[in-house]
Amino acid sequence: MMMKKSLIALPSVLALALGLGLCLTAQAQQQAIGHVKRLAGTVSLERDGKTLALEPGSPLYQGDRLRTGRDGYAGLTLADDTLLTAGPGSLLVLSRFAFNPTSQEGELKASLPRGNLQVVSGLIAKKSPEKFEFKGRNVVLGVRGTEFILSVPGEAE
Repeated sequence: MMMKKSLIALPSVLALALGLGLCLTAQAQQQAIGHVKRLAGTVSLERDGKTLALEPGSPLYQGDRLRTGRDGYAGLTLADDTLLTAGPGSLLVLSRFAFNPTSQEGELKASLPRGNLQVVSGLIAKKSPEKFEFKGRNVVLGVRGTEFILSVPGEAE
């Protein structure tokens, strides 16, 4: 009887191991696009429908949605050395990011549905300025390698 239970459980164990392996492989395939440099006040991150707590050094991924509370600030550094600072009551969506460190070419598309965002552009804006884009509620900014502040009025949630 013991052998039958062990043989029956074996497919379940193999399926579980395979599932975990696939999850780890999928996570490994998605590379971080940057990291959190500084935080103050209330700041959270939404990824794949989950809300995550952040701390300095936390990785950022394409598709992440950063939210700052009424007292929140977040300083982010992207892989191309772009620096982003989101002020209180902001929602920042990192829609698209691709960067090749060898050629220094890539693409950055982000949106700010509400709040304030200070940007110091990195290598993408210098090498491929036509692919460095920020959207506000009523405006799309194409940047040619500079510093700017994007402000979109709206109430923090």
